[in-house]
Amino acid sequence: MRVCRALCQGLLVSVLLVFLAVACGGKSAPAPTPAAELSVNDLLSRAGEKLAAMSTAKFTMVDETESGAQFFGTTFKSLTAEVKAPASFRMQVDVVAPGLGFAQIEMLAVEDEAYMKFSKAAPWVALPLGQVPFNFRGLGMTLRDLLGVIKNGASTGLESVLGVKTVRVEGNVASEDLSSLLTSVDAGHAVGLTLWIDEAEYALRQIRITGRIYDEDAAETARLLSIHEIDVPVDIQLPDLSSGL
Repeated sequence: MRVCRALCQGLLVSVLLVFLAVACGGKSAPAPTPAAELSVNDLLSRAGEKLAAMSTAKFTMVDETESGAQFFGTTFKSLTAEVKAPASFRMQVDVVAPGLGFAQIEMLAVEDEAYMKFSKAAPWVALPLGQVPFNFRGLGMTLRDLLGVIKNGASTGLESVLGVKTVRVEGNVASEDLSSLLTSVDAGHAVGLTLWIDEAEYALRQIRITGRIYDEDAAETARLLSIHEIDVPVDIQLPDLSSGL
């Protein structure tokens, strides 16, 4: 009887110890701070970290106000692009060309080689990297650095963007601060930025660039860049120059 009682007491103690261990060790990790509760600087910092770690992205850019933004002597309408870290991109740009109407221009770069063609049927031609009007090589790092120079940043609300709940942040930069993203910009213009940052994952989903970047831009020009996918498979290869494809 004593042996049985001792065994029962030992079993009870063991069960209690296991229960306590599970109860204490089973506590969930603290939930991440919601983006809406972070300071603007902390939110931009976390979004910058996310951008810096980005390996690939698929995105679009449009001239929201159809203000006649220029692109290689044509009127820019929109572009679709994909990038792959560290230094590859491919994009298709929709433009309106004088005397020709609607046209599609393609550009790509892999490391230090860049190529361009002025229509689907045209051959690829070599293009100096310095003449590519959008610098999408290392896009994640470029955007991270841009977030770091925003002045007067303020959180201005929550919005659903691209199917994701985001925090909207508004601020401003000087046009020359955009020179690492948009080449050959003209200095001295005040530019407004509106960013939409994923509330749950701190990923930058959209950025609106408002105002003059080039002297010939209209004051109301607004370029909207939307990041649709990140860290997805992207294949960017140098063109077969013999075929033009």
